[in-house]
Amino acid sequence: MYEVMSNQKTKRIEKMSSYAQRMKHVRTFAANERGLEKLSQAKFAKLVHVHPSVIGHIEAGTTRIQPELAKTIEEKTGFRQAWLLTGEAPQRIEAAPSLETAEGNSYTVSVGLGQFSFSLVQKVKPLLSSGTGELAGDEESEDIYSFRREWLYRKGSIPAMRLAQVSGDSMLPTLKDGDFVLFDTSKNYPSDGKIMVIGIENLLYIKRVRVSPEGIFLVSDNKAVYEPWRVNPDNIRYLGWVLWHCGDV
Repeated sequence: MYEVMSNQKTKRIEKMSSYAQRMKHVRTFAANERGLEKLSQAKFAKLVHVHPSVIGHIEAGTTRIQPELAKTIEEKTGFRQAWLLTGEAPQRIEAAPSLETAEGNSYTVSVGLGQFSFSLVQKVKPLLSSGTGELAGDEESEDIYSFRREWLYRKGSIPAMRLAQVSGDSMLPTLKDGDFVLFDTSKNYPSDGKIMVIGIENLLYIKRVRVSPEGIFLVSDNKAVYEPWRVNPDNIRYLGWVLWHCGDV
């Protein structure tokens, strides 16, 4: 009995130690980024708005990183929430291009009030995805839609934006069948609570992502009909965050 309990305790410690390693890695990176030799637990705790004991317990291996803290760390340091919680996703978020470099297919029109710039966004064919984890050229339809360039820039990376059309009722009441969604393919990593376009085998799905220490789950907003399922990181492709949607009334 003692041996069994010891093995279970060892497995728990080994599991928790991964959180400690990731937290220490983030704290070391934050120090280097600020030109410091080190960043104390207390100062890092202040940066991410928690009590220093929270960081201390995580680095001691006695507790896990919680989703809310992981989200704050992502916002403050760029280390992805999913990586902090599961270790599965790439570590850091890549910076979006500036407005000057994110030209895309843009044009300017003059009206009575002045000049206005617009960018063109291409629509993706429904229910198709590539096997490479990226949207392939033959997945894009000939449908092109125009949006105010400044508005798109506030949403994300303009050249990486695509439109897709919702099929089915799994995201009711948030998204209805036939709605259009605008998504950013540069944000191709899971983030808790985000609605994402997701590729599994040869299909595109639009689901809400839930990230927890137990794994990453795809959730339908229509919870009365559809149950969440845990994803296999080997066969899923995160194709982009949904930024905006519209539909008929």
